[in-house]
Amino acid sequence: MRRVTVAAGAAVLLLCAGCADAGEKVSESYESAVGKGGVSYDEGLSKKLRKLSQEGGTAPLADLTVFNWEKVHVFFEGATAEEIERAVGEPVLDDKRYYDAGNLLVFEYNGKLSKAVSVIPDLLTIDGRHTWGPDVVLKARAPRSLLALSEK
Repeated sequence: MRRVTVAAGAAVLLLCAGCADAGEKVSESYESAVGKGGVSYDEGLSKKLRKLSQEGGTAPLADLTVFNWEKVHVFFEGATAEEIERAVGEPVLDDKRYYDAGNLLVFEYNGKLSKAVSVIPDLLTIDGRHTWGPDVVLKARAPRSLLALSEK
């Protein structure tokens, strides 16, 4: 009986080790994919944006993110790869258009593309401007409303 328990425990450890490796590979593949169609969905940021929209108020975008950035580019569904590349200065999408039903936020740090995320739904209004600095503030126009971007 003891040998069976030890063997079962060893099997569980091997399975867990395999899961950790798979998770690391997913993370590595995302990081290497940025600039090559490496757009990911950011559930945490999406939740924070929805909460701000529903409750109203104002918040710096930097306070809603958990990573460093110095510039953000904001796009809507249907933005072309060329339009995004012109604003960012390097390729972001593999496809010809951004098709997610939300906003695409492309972040730069130290002058380079660092992260491209999709946030759903599309709650941001940009009034024709695509690029914002680190002092950008989001303001709900009214509870359960769109969020307007502005500089401090």
